[in-house]
Formats: sequence, C-alpha cells, structure tokens
Amino acid sequence: MAYAAVTSLMRTIHQSMELTGCDLQPFYEKLESLRAILEKSFNIRGDHEGLTILEVEIVEVAYTTEDMVDSESRNVFLAHNLEERSRAMWEIFFVLEQALECIDSTVKQWMAASDSMKDLKPQTSSLVSLPEHDVEQPEKIMVGRENEFEMMLDQLVRGGRELEVVSIVGMGGIGKTTLATKLYSDPYIMSRFDIRAKATVSQEYCVRNVLLGLLSSISDEPDDQLADRLQKHLKGRRYLVVIDDIWTTEAWDDIKLCFPDCINGSRILLTTRNVEVAEYASSGKPPHHMRLMNFDESWNLLHKKIFEKEGSYSPEFENIGKQIALKCGGLPLAITVIAGLLSKISKTLDEWQNVAENVSSVVSTDLEAKCMRVLALSYHHLPSHLKPCFLYFAIFAEDERIDVNKLVELWAVEGFLNKEEGKSIEEVAETCINELVDRSLISIHNLSFDGQTQRCGMHDVTRELCLREARNMNFVNVIRGKSDQNSCAQSMQCSFKSRSRISIYKEEELAWCRNSEAHSIIMLRRFKLVTLELSFKLVRVLDLHFTTCPSFPSGVLSLIHLRYLSLRFNPCLKKYRGSKEAVPSSIIDIPLSISSLCYLQTFKLYLPFTNYYPFILPLEILTMPQLRKLCMNWNYLRSHEPTENRLILKSLQCLNQLNPRYCTGSFFRLFPNLKKLQVFGVPEDFRNHKDLYDFRYLYQLEKLAFSSYCSPVACFLKNTAPSGSTPQDPLRFQTERATAPPTDVPTLLLPPPDAFPQNLKSLTFRGEIFLAWKDLSIVGKLPKLEVLKLSDNAVIGEEWEVVEEGFPHLKFLFLDNVYIRYWRASSDHFPYLERLFLRKCYSLDSIPPDFADITTLALIDISSCRQSVVNSAKQIQQDIQDNYGSSIEVHTRHLFIFDITTDEDDFEKEVASCRNNAE
Repeated sequence: MAYAAVTSLMRTIHQSMELTGCDLQPFYEKLESLRAILEKSFNIRGDHEGLTILEVEIVEVAYTTEDMVDSESRNVFLAHNLEERSRAMWEIFFVLEQALECIDSTVKQWMAASDSMKDLKPQTSSLVSLPEHDVEQPEKIMVGRENEFEMMLDQLVRGGRELEVVSIVGMGGIGKTTLATKLYSDPYIMSRFDIRAKATVSQEYCVRNVLLGLLSSISDEPDDQLADRLQKHLKGRRYLVVIDDIWTTEAWDDIKLCFPDCINGSRILLTTRNVEVAEYASSGKPPHHMRLMNFDESWNLLHKKIFEKEGSYSPEFENIGKQIALKCGGLPLAITVIAGLLSKISKTLDEWQNVAENVSSVVSTDLEAKCMRVLALSYHHLPSHLKPCFLYFAIFAEDERIDVNKLVELWAVEGFLNKEEGKSIEEVAETCINELVDRSLISIHNLSFDGQTQRCGMHDVTRELCLREARNMNFVNVIRGKSDQNSCAQSMQCSFKSRSRISIYKEEELAWCRNSEAHSIIMLRRFKLVTLELSFKLVRVLDLHFTTCPSFPSGVLSLIHLRYLSLRFNPCLKKYRGSKEAVPSSIIDIPLSISSLCYLQTFKLYLPFTNYYPFILPLEILTMPQLRKLCMNWNYLRSHEPTENRLILKSLQCLNQLNPRYCTGSFFRLFPNLKKLQVFGVPEDFRNHKDLYDFRYLYQLEKLAFSSYCSPVACFLKNTAPSGSTPQDPLRFQTERATAPPTDVPTLLLPPPDAFPQNLKSLTFRGEIFLAWKDLSIVGKLPKLEVLKLSDNAVIGEEWEVVEEGFPHLKFLFLDNVYIRYWRASSDHFPYLERLFLRKCYSLDSIPPDFADITTLALIDISSCRQSVVNSAKQIQQDIQDNYGSSIEVHTRHLFIFDITTDEDDFEKEVASCRNNAE
C-alpha cells in the first residue's frame, strides 16, 4: 500500500497549503514523481519479501509524516503571533525534507530490487500463479443458462455478413469459459462455420503463444510471419474464433488485425472480466453480462456433481446440501469447489453441517485455493489507484448492501484517492466505484429513481479474498468479537503498530481499540447508550453514528487529525422535558472550540433514534475551513460571538438540515461553492421565515430539497435572538400547537424563478408543505431542472393542470404519497421526460394519455396506486409501440384495489386507511 500512503501524504500536504498558505508545492511534486515510479514497479507479480519490507518502510514514513505535518500546520493556523507561526512553518519544511529524503532512498532501493526481479518467476506458489482457464477446467455440465446459451448462439449465427465481435463479461468463476466452450462445441456451430479456433490470452499474455494456439502448431517463425499465416489461413472462409480470458485493450490491439473481414458471417467470441475491454472490442453491440445462478440452478449443479455421482443420500443430507447451494451465492466455481470438498470428507451430517455454516471460508481455504486464485487475478490486475478502493470493502459486513453515498463520503476523506483536474474528490470516488463494477469485482444492487447507483455489494467469495488481502496489507482490521478472541488479539496487535482501518460490530470491541493508532474507526451496528473514552489520538475517520452518547463527547475535541466525524447524542433540551422553567440562553450542544478541528471535512450529527428535541448549535460549526459536508439534523443556530469576521467556506459542497429561519441571501454568501442544500424544520420554522427565500448567491447549487418534519409533540423554538448578536434573553420553546396547521395555507412560500439558483438540476419537496399544484409553474421555469420529487403531502389539490410551458427540461418525475385525483397535461409539457415514478398516489385516476407522444419516455414505475393508473400506463406503452415502434418498461407492484361502484365517502375513507397503514 505504498502507493496509497504516498497519495495520502500528498493530500495532507495540499490541505496544509490551503490551511497555512505555505508554499509546499516542491514537496508535492517530488512525491508525485516518486509515486509514478511506485506505480510502474507494482506490475511485478508474485511474493517478494524484499519488496514487501521496503513497501512497509515507505508506508510508515508517509503516515508518520502526515501526523507531524498535521500538527504543525494546525499550530500555524492557530498561532497567536508571528514568532509562533514562523516556528511551526519551519518545522513543516524540516519534517518534509527529512521524509522525502527517506522515501527517495527507499524508492531507489525498490527500483534496484524490482529491476533484478523483472525476469524472475515467483519462487513460491501465490494467488496469481495460475491462469483462470487452468483452474476452472469446465466440465461438460452446464446447469441452467439455457436462455443465455440460446441468446449467444443466436448472436453468433444470425446478423449481418460483416465480421462481428461478440463479448461475454462477468466475474471470475461465473462460467464465462464454460459457456464459450459449450458454444464452440455445439453441433450447429460446428456445421455453420468452415473453421474454428480458440486461444486463451490470460493476464500475462504472449502474442506469439496466442497466435500459435489459434494455428494449433509449433513454429520458430517470427511473430509477424505467424500473424500473416493466420490471416491467410482464415481468409475466404467463414470462421469462429474464441478469445478466452482477455484482460486489456492492448491485448486486443495486438491480435485484432489477424482476423480478416471476408463479408461471410465470421464471428469472434471474447470472454473477459472487464466491461471496458468488451466494449472496446465489440462491433457496436452491448456485451452479454453473465448473471449469477439462482437457487434452483445452484442446487441442480451441486446435485449433479455430488448426489448423482456419489449415489443415494438421505433427505437430511439433501437439506444441508440445499443450504450449501444457497450460501454459494450463485457462483458456479464456488459450487464446484464445495462439491470437490464434500466428495472427500466423511459422509456424516456433522461434517456437512460444518461446511454449510462456513461456506465462504471453506471455499477460500480449500487445499489448492482454486477459487481464490481465480478471483485474485482480478485484484492483482487492478491499477494501483483502485487497489485501496477494493480493499476498503473489507470494512463492511458479509452480504451488506452498502450505501454508495456513504462509501463516497468515506473514500473522499480517507486520503488514498488521486486528485484529478476538473473533478471533485467525490466525482473521483464515483468513477472508482464504476470501474470496480466494470471489472466485475462489485455489483450494483439498487438504482435511485433518477438512475443513480444507491447500493452496491460484493459476492461472499470475493469478500473473502478482500478480507485476506486487506489483512495481509494491514489496510483493514475487522474485529470479530468474543467468539474469535485469538484472531482478534492478533488483529489488534497488528493494528496498534500501524495506521490500519478498524471496523467494529460489537460494543465490547470499542474498548479493544483503546490507545490504538488506527487511521479509521467505523462502527457498523447499533449500540446502546454509551460513554466513550476516545483515546485513539491519531484517528482521521471516526464514525459513531450507530452509538447514542448521553451528550456530545468532549474527547472528540482532542482528535486534531479528524477528517470525518459522525456522532449521535442526546440534545441538551431533553433535560428540560416537562420543566416549566425557561431554557438558559447559554445552552449549547457543541462547544465553541469545535472550530479547532481545522481539518474536519465531513461532520454529521444525528439525534437519537426517537427524539422530539432539536440541537442548539453554535455558529462556530460553520468556521472550519476544510469543511466539505455538514449534516446537522433538526437544529437551531446560536451566535455567541459577533460573526462579521467568520470565514467564507469555499470548500463547503453539501449542507444538510439547514433550518429555514437562516435561509437568507447574506447567510448564503458564506458558501459560494455549495452544490447540495437541504432545508429542514418543523412547519413553525418555515412559517417563521418572514422574508422570501433568496438562493441567488448559490451559483453552484445543483440539488435543493425542502423537508418539513411534523410531529404533535416536537419541541420548536418560539423566539430567537437576532442573528449576529449576543442573546441575553432565555430561549422560549413550545411543544404544543395552539391549533392544527391549516392545509389551505402553504407552509412554504416559493420565491420567484429568478431567486432560485440558475444551475439547479434537482428539486425535492417533502412533508406537509401544502403547496398548491399551480405553484409548480414557478418551478417549471427553472432553466436546467431535470429532477423533481414531490412526496408526503408536499403538494395538495384534486387537480394538477400543467400550464404554460410546463417542465421543458425535466427528465425524472417522482410523485410519492401526494393527494391528486386528476392530472391534466400534454406531451409538450414534459418533452424530455425519461422516467415517471408514482407511489402511494391512492386517489390518482390515470396518467395523461398524451404521454404516449413523449419520445424520450423509457420507464413508468407504479406502486400502491389504483388499477386505472396501471391500465393507463399500459395503454401508453401500447400506443408508443404502435405509433413509434419503440418500447418502454412499465413496472407495477402493490396495487390499490378499489371498486368503482363505491361512493365518494367510502372512497375517501379507504384512501385515509391506506395512508395510515402506509405510515
């Protein structure tokens, strides 16, 4: 992980320059050149103890230097006089000079060692020593896949007369080679093509060997003569060539000119793990992505390999066999490995049950480690910048569906991502996730309604590889709990000495981290109320949002290296529950000294899981210069000092749960680069905002959301001191509303279109805001609006008649739990709409039939609506097919069945009942 450690040190130097104004660019550029050398040297395969020792030295120097640069840069930032500032700046230069001298020397040793190893083959058996085709050894058994086989067969034999490249993509062990081999040997294929040839390219490919494999010969001819002979051999004949296990676009470039296009229906079939390679080589058709097997297919494969081969088994063995098949996660190679193990162990229920309970670890530790060797090829072929991204998944639990936004937040502050010109660090993180998906190492589980990836995950067997490599590199330590004390002790012993990342699943495990030098501590399960002892002084990422603390843990203020902080604690107001005395003006939930955490980039606050009291926060929370994301939950801000001199937060990209009371032009001037804003409060907070909202100064804002939180017992602020003053009067809170909020008066008054940010792309209204449908004509005038989401009674009224130009640029529309009966609109009002989502619109009669003329429409998704809405969607689907010859998807589920003969009163009662049940 030397590459990642040097990248992290470069990020720290960059942050130091921003914080102190010191010119550290020469150090940054020198590290950049050293990192480039490390990246090239990482292409050496195998286990080399000498290089590993040198890598550890670089990592230790880089992390130690980071901590020292952090400390001294903070001293510069907080210096009271010029002498203190100068002394701290001198220390920064001295520390970096010493560190670079050491890293430079070690890299030179690295280069010398790697040069001497370039022509050597690994002396020890390693995970990368065996190519996939040698490991998989596909049998003639192919269970399921009939549809895939027929579809691929159709692609190979039909189509035009031009030469076409057909690609199969999927993770290692999913059966790409098996499918390609069955296609190659199919009798119809054999009769269809005059000549067939196949070759395996593999990771460490040799062009000469590929050519010889296709020619099925041995020769001393030069490569160019072999290529010429192959081309002549194929010319004029209809051929099928299978290129198995190709890894890079360069490998395709080396051989593609050997295949002439004889305009006779010849085909090339590629298998690869990398979508980029498949798309690069293809003839314009999308590659076929192999899916994991379903349970029935998994069980049938295991049954054929064990139960049909080995004879009769009792029903008890079959039941355990089905458990094993399910836990293999649909990966054929894992089932094959398990079947091999079951055929060797004693045929007792206890032995089989033990295998069933430990499928992932059994697959990863089988005698020849076949499965791990196949998957390890993908890991070791990753470029240096993606390896830490892959290993980071070791933090998360098995089978966890990982929140992509959370993953992006963590990667953005961890330090191992490369900075790219013209991209934010969050955009770099999103690109890395997509690259791992394209390389078949992680999979997408959920997409949001506007097509963004919401959740991703990793196959259990791939995760075992990830855990193994992460532990070997001391990149992540997963603390297992009391059931695994020995491994836990070893893990912790390792983590004390280095800057690894620690993920915690049980309460007692947090105590084991005491005094560790962990880089990151992430708690992944909900714990009871605890008092924390924060003794890990070098931690940079601290995620405690599953742990409820009695109050703000003051020990956090001593963690000066923090980049990421996520906390959940009880607000001070809770102490005054049931009390008639006024809340003191001095009450505050976070100390003013929070601003001393000058490196903090992400700060997330959570109220307890059930709570009706807001946070009272100091404005100092908005004076941390590196802050990029701030999530404050329901809150009120208190100014304890004059605020004229507070910083303009140029780094702030995302501000969540800002109380509507503070949505003023003067306040927004502080955040010139803000991209995402959520305005959040109870209805009284919105109503107490007397002035029109003014977002004009948020020039970069792309996503804006208004959320109203309504609870009959919420404790809301009755009065507040003017912004910028030192309040003397006590705070007055109220928990009961004098009357129910009127539904005919909007909670939120929309400003005119020119008061909105002109770059706004996404707008959400959530909660009882009670806009009228006609108010949305203001929203329709926003010049770049692509996404509109309306939910939970944000808009009310029986009829939505879209007027004027409508929404000329809208692509995604989501109506969720809003009261509407009649929707009147034409295709001209939504000319570029791509996706329409309707959920819990119990009263809606139908979708406007004119939507059949929206040529961009691709999906209508309906959930918990009336059958008449579904019928209108299907009619639109049919009309598009008939009129334009194109197709759209219509998804339906949880339909609300209503008898049209029921009278209006009964209908309204039924709707109310459905709403209550949904809530």
